[in-house]
Amino acid sequence: MNLLVDIGNTSIKFSSIVDKNLKKISQIRYSKEDLKSVTLFFKNKLKTHTKIYICSVVSEVEKVIIKNLKPYRNRLFFINKKKLSRLVHKTVNLRQLGNDRIINVLSAINIYPKSKFFIIVDLGTATTLDIIINKKYYGGVILPGLTTSYENLISLASGIKNMKFSNKSKSSIIGKNTNQALMSGFNVGYKIMIESYIKLIKTTYKRNFKVIFTGGYATSIDYKKTNFIYREDLTLLGIFFYHIFLNEKLRIIK
Repeated sequence: MNLLVDIGNTSIKFSSIVDKNLKKISQIRYSKEDLKSVTLFFKNKLKTHTKIYICSVVSEVEKVIIKNLKPYRNRLFFINKKKLSRLVHKTVNLRQLGNDRIINVLSAINIYPKSKFFIIVDLGTATTLDIIINKKYYGGVILPGLTTSYENLISLASGIKNMKFSNKSKSSIIGKNTNQALMSGFNVGYKIMIESYIKLIKTTYKRNFKVIFTGGYATSIDYKKTNFIYREDLTLLGIFFYHIFLNEKLRIIK
């Protein structure tokens, strides 16, 4: 049994894969100030998994894994984005493109092989919109993450007391007090910003893009009223496709 691991800036998402099927997706949070928990996580997983495939956007974490798990280096496999350069348009700077973003491209074009145009919206610590044209990464947008931006606002604005945000409850378009106003911006305003950006991209490029949402905060979007798709497993499946891709045996997981 093998393990797929997606290392983000504040959390690690992972799932076992058996016979090309993803098991339950789990997630743990970690702090860059204390990476001992990350080493322990991998040591424990190596007891129950033959190989671990890793996509990381945090170089500090990669270094800690490589340093502390040298005896297991033949069972740990990191993404090498240079091997996926054929999926990136020649005008894009591959060196500055995050591993997770190109892995999401690989995942999308394999999950939906009949589509050539995608907008992938990843709502994590940062919010990214990535555009795929003719099955190649064409460029993207980076915005402050949903909670990142509001937590920063609260920490800088002395008139706003610390509060907990929630996307579980319905918010009004406008608020009657500071708390309601903040919740409106958090639950309504941010969605409108993302949806407006998607509309602008579609209008600019005049393509019928398939829109895929992923990431920890993607559940805040109401997909029933849109043509958007939510894929919690997008990056993890992309990690699996990457290793199939290296052997030139590209296959589709339903």
